Amino acid sequence: MAGDNKLMNPRSTMKIYPRPDTYYRHKHSLDFDMMRTKVMIERKGSSIEGVTLWVAHAVVGILMGVLAFLLSLAEDELTKWRCEFV
Repeated sequence: MAGDNKLMNPRSTMKIYPRPDTYYRHKHSLDFDMMRTKVMIERKGSSIEGVTLWVAHAVVGILMGVLAFLLSLAEDELTKWRCEFV
């Protein structure tokens, strides 16, 4: 059965299990992590690219910290307001 490539009609054979055809074995998935491909691993990166990446991470971290601080202040003020007026 190794060289047997039987085809089956997918509309009329939905209830047949296991599948009698073997054509699906010729199909392969291209599911891979883009950063682990040979092109990305062997590419030449400049030093400015590394610095830019670190600066971008720092900016995002600082923005997240400021946002968390402001949300904490807003929560405290809303809690005080609720205790006074409600």
